[in-house]
Amino acid sequence: MRIAHVATSISLNQVVLGRMIRQRELGHDITALCPDDEWAEKIRAAGFRVIDVPWLRHDVLATPRAALRTWSVCRQERFDIVHTTNALPGLFGRPAARLAGGAAVIHTCRAWPLNQPRTFVQKLGMRLGEPVAGLASDAILFQNPDDMQSWSALRGVPRSRATLVGNGVDVEAFDRRLDRSARGRIRLEFAIPADAFVIAVIARFEPHKGHDHLLHGLRSLLGRPGPPVVTLLAGTGDDEEQVRSMVDRLGLADSVRFTGYRDDIPDLLVASDVSVLTSLYEGIPRALMESMTTGLPIVATDVPGTRTLIVDDRTGYLVPVGDTQLLADRLQLLRTDPDRAAELGRAGRERIERHFDERQVTERVLAVYEHVRAHRPGPLPTWSIGSLDEVGGVEGVAGNAG
Repeated sequence: MRIAHVATSISLNQVVLGRMIRQRELGHDITALCPDDEWAEKIRAAGFRVIDVPWLRHDVLATPRAALRTWSVCRQERFDIVHTTNALPGLFGRPAARLAGGAAVIHTCRAWPLNQPRTFVQKLGMRLGEPVAGLASDAILFQNPDDMQSWSALRGVPRSRATLVGNGVDVEAFDRRLDRSARGRIRLEFAIPADAFVIAVIARFEPHKGHDHLLHGLRSLLGRPGPPVVTLLAGTGDDEEQVRSMVDRLGLADSVRFTGYRDDIPDLLVASDVSVLTSLYEGIPRALMESMTTGLPIVATDVPGTRTLIVDDRTGYLVPVGDTQLLADRLQLLRTDPDRAAELGRAGRERIERHFDERQVTERVLAVYEHVRAHRPGPLPTWSIGSLDEVGGVEGVAGNAG
């Protein structure tokens, strides 16, 4: 199949690229329709053709031009599949691809926008636009059941065209990048004591990542007995200066390291003892999937997406948003009980292998492609995502909106 992935370049780079590589390995012809900027360099370096289409995050003014460009490219290229990701490419790119004709149109909802803080105008736009975009779709794919349920409650959406496929990390490829000897090197780079309890936080500096929740929890943790605590904040973003100021105000400057953008995330994880994510919402967080693949225990907020991945007290700990005391309690437990931390880490790794390997997710997505291209009657294929038989028989979640 000739498949076009349509999204912002940063999303294709950081979220979709592994799936594109896997699809190519299975014999498909893959093209990226995204801005041809610095984030597209890695896509091109991986051997993919990049066609410049100006889909930009949070830039509605660029959207009409991007939609027109999408229509023009799809009309010329005659792809078999046009697969959009992100809110704006999904809302406007799907109708553009449908009007171009020829291709089956698929959309992945990474995190349903109406489950997120939005302005009244943004919410109204989604409520009015999504039913239209949905009708222009052959399939709408969701990563977690909370988002699919919220989307399904929206008036006018084509519920029979939705299914749950999850999200995954390429375990085999990630393992090849793991260098267990990096623990000492990374700790030396950031002047971390050998006996320190290191917390990894892999997250952009944006409001919905909840760094304020994190930092107040860290302040509570530092007053408790145990090994020294060092937190690695990996990432960049518009709120970085605000986070730095809060670190100073809370007296955390000696225990927090800002790493900036890193290409060696596996090395940072190897150097760490726990992975933390205090987001207000997620699709299914790649940072936590990679952390679990490394074998780290997780402490994270109990929000859509994350709760699909983490099983509380079995593969990590979930805490309510804003409960900084419980966040500190869970971190203190792992800080003082390395055996428990190792047990959770092993269970998390096994859960990724069983249910969140990119190869499994790619197979689900390709099954949807084949279903819609063959015009098969009946609902889309469904899967049980995240069955928890390996950690005590908790029931999994099924995948069609009905």
